Amino acid sequence: MIVRVPATSANLGPGYDCMGIALNLYNDFHFILSDKTDSETEKSLMYQSVDFFYKKNNLKTPDLQIKVTGDIPMSRGLGSSAACIVSSLVFANENSGLHLDEDTLLKYATEIEGHPDNVAPALMGGHVCSFVEGDEIYYYKTDVSERFAIYLLIPDFELKTKTAREVVPKETTLANAVFNISRANLVTQALRVGDFNLLRGAAKDVLHEPYRKKLIRDYEVFKERANSEGAVLFISGAGPSLIVISDGENAQLLEKLKNAQTLDNWRIEELKVIDEGVKII
Repeated sequence: MIVRVPATSANLGPGYDCMGIALNLYNDFHFILSDKTDSETEKSLMYQSVDFFYKKNNLKTPDLQIKVTGDIPMSRGLGSSAACIVSSLVFANENSGLHLDEDTLLKYATEIEGHPDNVAPALMGGHVCSFVEGDEIYYYKTDVSERFAIYLLIPDFELKTKTAREVVPKETTLANAVFNISRANLVTQALRVGDFNLLRGAAKDVLHEPYRKKLIRDYEVFKERANSEGAVLFISGAGPSLIVISDGENAQLLEKLKNAQTLDNWRIEELKVIDEGVKII
């Protein structure tokens, strides 16, 4: 069975740990039933996620070979671990014949990943806001206007999520909390209706980006170039990838991004937010 999962970008600036989008960049996960699971496969997040599903439902985990192909790089803030988890749960759900609903798969994925901001859009597509309270996951999915042009900047270096989390302060002021809450609400609305002026006004964060940007070489270069063309720039997830959003296609902006002095270390993808999440192909 081959399961295709889109890349995801979490946070979108002020939506720290509570929102994400699905992008048309994919990994294909090949699950092959086997006589024996080798030790390397057993250590993989994919196999562990399959094992989680089967044990959760009191079933025997099948022996597998698992291969991955595609374009989602590891440790770049693009939901690579979420893709591993979601693909494995979808495989297990189909292979077991249980056919559990999407909400149950989201609960499983969140239990494995620790938070739903990437796994939710990987499952459902679109733009998803979510939070966990006790055993419940509350979420809402919206589509994103096709008005926006999205440029994804992917560097040739990794940034471990653990490192990116360690630099973020554990406490903040009431003023900072209000700052982010108000803007996160408006980012969601701006993306849905295609209001770029609203998006540009709301595209500010004080909880994580001021600290994480210091870990991302060339951040200021791309930030300046995005600002010069009136575009907005977010750190994708924990980084180091960056997302630039403009009001429609902007050839001059794209040229400026491509001509950055340090672009030898980065690649640029022109992408869009997709409405569909994981699927069996």
